[in-house]
Amino acid sequence: MPNIKYALDKLRTDFYLDEVSRRFGSGKPVPPPSYVLWDCTRRCNLNCVHFGASKEIYPAELTTAQIKGIVDEIAALKIGMFAVTGGEPLLRKDLLDVLAHARQRGMKTGIATNGFLLDRPMAKRIAQARVHSVQVSLDGMEPTHNEIRKNDRSFTTAVQAIELLGKIRVPVLTVATTVTERNLPELDSLRELLLRLGVKLWKLTAVMPIGRARVAEMSVQRENLLSLFEFVRKNNGRGIRIHLGENLTYLGGWEKKLRSGPVICPVGYSACCIGVDGNVRGCPEQPDTADNREGSLLERSFADIWQHGFGRYRRREMLATDPNCSACEWKSDCFGGCWVMRTRNRHCIRSALA
Repeated sequence: MPNIKYALDKLRTDFYLDEVSRRFGSGKPVPPPSYVLWDCTRRCNLNCVHFGASKEIYPAELTTAQIKGIVDEIAALKIGMFAVTGGEPLLRKDLLDVLAHARQRGMKTGIATNGFLLDRPMAKRIAQARVHSVQVSLDGMEPTHNEIRKNDRSFTTAVQAIELLGKIRVPVLTVATTVTERNLPELDSLRELLLRLGVKLWKLTAVMPIGRARVAEMSVQRENLLSLFEFVRKNNGRGIRIHLGENLTYLGGWEKKLRSGPVICPVGYSACCIGVDGNVRGCPEQPDTADNREGSLLERSFADIWQHGFGRYRRREMLATDPNCSACEWKSDCFGGCWVMRTRNRHCIRSALA
């Protein structure tokens, strides 16, 4: 039965992707994204070894008035989800005011946080702002997590944040783990902890080769991907739902064993990112550089940028410019993989699955 569901989801996904690309190519309006991410700040209270934007410095962030105006723009397009990431989003004093504004405009909202600042008063404010989903990062058991986050209190505060979010019954509570060679052996222990905490959704994402994480030894080695996949196959649905992040797109023979539907890079089709200073790019993990920017919301409307930008994604340029991808039998399933993973040639896992 899961294979039938996967096949139907694949048909729907392919139809939608083809339709967006066709409409874009012919100059017709494309559908608005399903969700928009706001990379609200690159300030952070921790010093994580895998932080993806360690070299990005901004002279100014969007003001409260500016981001509320942008929220009004995207709400008018009937976009369903507005979520924030960083840096550490809770460092913005106006964050929950902005999220409450987005909720009043009819959008669900979400926060991705390291949990360090999520104490009891903050949890109360999150509940009052009717935040729909909160994702807390937890990258291993206490010694490993603290070493990765470079703070001896980071594990304790993250666990306490998860407990508080459970008490206020945030509708969707997710724990996110950035999987590296360092914490891969601890996934079983981490799963047991999450079960005790009552967590129902766990997102596992392979470390991105950007920022401080460019060191190759941090990345999950191709031969160890199989042990990661086997862990997910064995444990998914056993008290907790495990989601593999979209930077691992098509998984070959493992795909239907681990997923109920296809996972593709959503950039330019169903998602995009608003940067710290109002420049729009594909996703928060992409370095905020000129070649990744689609336009500034201080100069153009969101609708204009969405309609006329994102050409390289919608034209599937990876399949045309990479000879390995263009000749690959997986090309209509992974579409060249994750753009960010490609920056250090980590996008293709086919050789590991051979």
